[in-house]
Amino acid sequence: MAPTDEHYITAEEAYSFLDNVLHMESAQARIKGDKIIFLGEFIQSMQHYIPFQTIKGIAIPDGKRRLPPAADIKADIVSKLGGVCYQINIFCWMLLRAIEFDAQLVTADGFRLKDAHVGVVINGLTGKSSKHLMEVGSSYPSRRLIPLDFEDYSPEYSDSFLKYRFVRQGEGTIIFQHKLNTVSSLARKFPEYIKGEWFSFLFYYTEHYVSIPYFNTPMTNIMTVVNEEDFVLTSLRCTAYPNGRLVCIKDSKLMLEDEEQQVQYSLFRSRDEFLEAFQCYFPQFPESMIKAAMNNVRFKLP
Repeated sequence: MAPTDEHYITAEEAYSFLDNVLHMESAQARIKGDKIIFLGEFIQSMQHYIPFQTIKGIAIPDGKRRLPPAADIKADIVSKLGGVCYQINIFCWMLLRAIEFDAQLVTADGFRLKDAHVGVVINGLTGKSSKHLMEVGSSYPSRRLIPLDFEDYSPEYSDSFLKYRFVRQGEGTIIFQHKLNTVSSLARKFPEYIKGEWFSFLFYYTEHYVSIPYFNTPMTNIMTVVNEEDFVLTSLRCTAYPNGRLVCIKDSKLMLEDEEQQVQYSLFRSRDEFLEAFQCYFPQFPESMIKAAMNNVRFKLP
């Protein structure tokens, strides 16, 4: 799908982002050396520096929210504010196309919501018919490039505290599954997606490439209309994986992964502690934005 004029960045802008924001020096030479290794490093660097977060969207008053245009997407990623899948994965798609990867957008269903997620598939990395899934726009992402040449089940991957796999379902549908014990609190909300020790997290349509306008209606609903069934405008979340370890602020809870890949939880005892956590782990967020988000979501302590 050809990008619109606004959803476009130049190769110069792409390499500047890789060098100055993700600190991936000599990216052009590394791509020529080994594309698979480069993309693996790109995924880890994105998850290190660019958070998955709902703070900015919640901070905008009701009635004034809109689907982020390309200029806002670029600004939020370059400034390390990040966003949800719409901003992060669309930016990755723009960047990869700018440096001549065959990257395509795909849609995915999330739990009870149709077309609730933007995904990226990359073609032709290891052969003309090869396909790889790249997922950096999620709070529980895959931590590596995923080859889609498996028959029924992918290998089980273990990265950080996450254990996950992918399952083929019919033609063109790939299910992203997490080991139940790594996302147990989330799975309790959606018991119908539990099967044995696995929890079905996202349903990608990897054979159906789409353009950005495809997401206009579903993503406008998700990012502008408060829905108590969805977290995007109801839950204060900011997640990254610096040095491969989870750092997550989720409402009144701080989650930090230790050296043994165990997630340690602590509860904020005051609004000041919540603000201090952002200053410590995500200092790129203006305090005024965080306070506005806290007020709009009626932030409560346990």
